[in-house]
Amino acid sequence: MKKKKFSIGGTIFFMVCCAAVVIGIYLAISRGRSNTTEEIDFKETEAGILLKKDLLTDYPATPREVLKLYCRITKCIYNDELEPKIVEKLCKKIRELYSVELLEANPETEMLGLLLGEIAKYREKKMTIYSYAIDSGINAKSLKTKAGDTTIYNMYFTLRSGGTMDRAYEEFSLIKDSAGRWKIAGWRSTESLSITE
Repeated sequence: MKKKKFSIGGTIFFMVCCAAVVIGIYLAISRGRSNTTEEIDFKETEAGILLKKDLLTDYPATPREVLKLYCRITKCIYNDELEPKIVEKLCKKIRELYSVELLEANPETEMLGLLLGEIAKYREKKMTIYSYAIDSGINAKSLKTKAGDTTIYNMYFTLRSGGTMDRAYEEFSLIKDSAGRWKIAGWRSTESLSITE
């Protein structure tokens, strides 16, 4: 009798221990999988890479680098089919490149509304940003203004709609802030510009 009670109790104890180990392993694997998947998804998408950029500690050093990042974010917003909340986060990232004056002239909610409207128009026309080109700096103009050191850069977006390609030329004005960072102060569309890549 004593042997039977001991073996039944021992069997139950052994099964409980096994179940605890199996549950522990399952939870560890599940947690590991979900974290890994989230990290991979975040790293592998252009939006994820751009959102991960910390512009407080790693701000682009030159006006051209600022425009490269601006164009990269813009291309991602217009070309990738993103959820509105991701577009909103990328919009905030673009705003980190803007001068104080440009931020004041473009309230965040209005800017986001206009951006979502433009994205919808691109979808309707089946238009994408195929590429962009930013002047190497040879044609850049440097100015001393009341606001501070200013530089003018030329660039263009190549737009594709179906089988047709078109270029949208733009002239950007960037100003150096008190921390020595180049900020986008504004831009205007032009018919054509001289660009040396």
